[in-house]
Amino acid sequence: MHKLEKLIDLLLTHSEKLEEQIKEQSKLKDLTPKQLHCIELIGRLENPSLSELSEHLHITKPSTTTLIDRLEKHGYVRKVPSDRDRRSAHIHLNTKGEKANALHSEIHKTFAQHLTKDLTESEKNILEVLLNKAITSL
Repeated sequence: MHKLEKLIDLLLTHSEKLEEQIKEQSKLKDLTPKQLHCIELIGRLENPSLSELSEHLHITKPSTTTLIDRLEKHGYVRKVPSDRDRRSAHIHLNTKGEKANALHSEIHKTFAQHLTKDLTESEKNILEVLLNKAITSL
């Protein structure tokens, strides 16, 4: 039986390996983990501004701009000027970005299935409650 720190390390390592394997077999191999996370956030936040994205990524606005510029160059996103403030822009996923987001979500779903495949429904519910409780402190 492993201690909590080791369990978390094993989970993160397995998740990263699975993500890399699936990414290499897909059209996402040119994306870094931070770029994938950014695409996921854009989809979840539904076309955020650069400032909102910076806040959720916990990086500076210039770093976010660089990240978005690269994603835009590769056809994953596009900047759309704000209707309310011409100095601001909202980030939208292109079709390629939507496909990347869907595939990234599928990676997470696959990992969750691998993680819980030997658990009963009751154990899955308990794990979900405990993880929700643990995640609220982050």
